[in-house]
Amino acid sequence: MGCNDNQDQALEDQRLEEKQALDDRINKSNKAKRIKQKQLDNLLKNRQAIVNPYAGMTNEMANLGVANKAAEFQAEQSDMALASTLDAMRSSGASAGGATALAQAALQSKKGIAASLQQQEASNQKAAAAGAQDLAKMKASGETIAFNAQEARENADINRASNQIDQYNQQIENAYDAYTTADLAN
Repeated sequence: MGCNDNQDQALEDQRLEEKQALDDRINKSNKAKRIKQKQLDNLLKNRQAIVNPYAGMTNEMANLGVANKAAEFQAEQSDMALASTLDAMRSSGASAGGATALAQAALQSKKGIAASLQQQEASNQKAAAAGAQDLAKMKASGETIAFNAQEARENADINRASNQIDQYNQQIENAYDAYTTADLAN
């Protein structure tokens, strides 16, 4: 019976060594899993923010000015020309009808200046509206870019973490299966 006792002891020792090796594999996989989880958590915590590149933009077209100085200069030039003409008419003894015609010419000149200013204002309003529309489109596009980038990043992080956890769980399951097989064989 001494031989059987030695064999039984040898088998028991072998089984304990195998179980210890499996325990070591399980502990090693669990440790690696915890380390990877900490690394992933740190990466997620410290990554850069996604920003909308168009968020701070303003509508520069809303601040367009009207060429008032040019209109004032044009009005002054017209007034000076009409004054010179009036002086010449007085010195030549022209009638009141000439003065009336001169006044109508001055009125037409002022109407032209006013029309020019109105055109500039209308053009500026159109440009401001177009600028506001373009700005709104760019801001919306930026929001879409930011959302899609964040979504893609989060999906990649989730998939990576899930795959790593699945791998470690498979390693642990394989070790438990080897445990069970070793127990059944003995």
